[in-house]
Amino acid sequence: MSKYPGRGAGPAHVDPSLVRPGRGVLAGVWVAAGLLLLGALAGFVLTLVSAVDAVDRDQAFRSGGSARVEVKDGGEPAVFAQAPVSGKVNCTLDGPGEATFTRYEALYTVKLNTTSWVRLLRIEADTPGTYTLRCTDQAGSLTFAPGDGAGLGTLIGDLLLTTLLPGAAGLAVAGVAVVLIIKRSRHRNRLTAQAMGQGWAPPHGGGTHQG
Repeated sequence: MSKYPGRGAGPAHVDPSLVRPGRGVLAGVWVAAGLLLLGALAGFVLTLVSAVDAVDRDQAFRSGGSARVEVKDGGEPAVFAQAPVSGKVNCTLDGPGEATFTRYEALYTVKLNTTSWVRLLRIEADTPGTYTLRCTDQAGSLTFAPGDGAGLGTLIGDLLLTTLLPGAAGLAVAGVAVVLIIKRSRHRNRLTAQAMGQGWAPPHGGGTHQG
């Protein structure tokens, strides 16, 4: 007497290629999410490196000292000082043209290891060239350094473009991937249920004949 598997014989096998969405779609979504998140991390690091480079620490000088400043068309040289900064600061700029100083409305701070640098003054010169910067403070205790004021001033905008937007996009794509995984699991369960619900019929000619 032959036996054939019936409905209770075990779980039905479902061809993975029939399950939707396909594995290729899921893989592509995960790769896209990973690339966006890696891009956001890289953008964050590069933006911070750019902010750190805004201060020319190699030319740092104590109160009463001096440093060279390169003024270029379209640039925004600035005066930085090590925090904390208190009291009045006086700076002069000697070079090929007339120069003025403007205090920044917002004080940005760059922290390098254990030292914080505060952006104090914007340098405005009418003639490009090499200038000599001299600064003093009332207590004579501050350390100054020239730097790039524009690079630090655009830090927030750069972080938005290079980090926050790609990061948010990466998280959104990852969320889509999770939704697709749930849909794929539900579709597989439906196919399994359909396969098990088809029942069993004996092969042709396999019935019992009584004479």
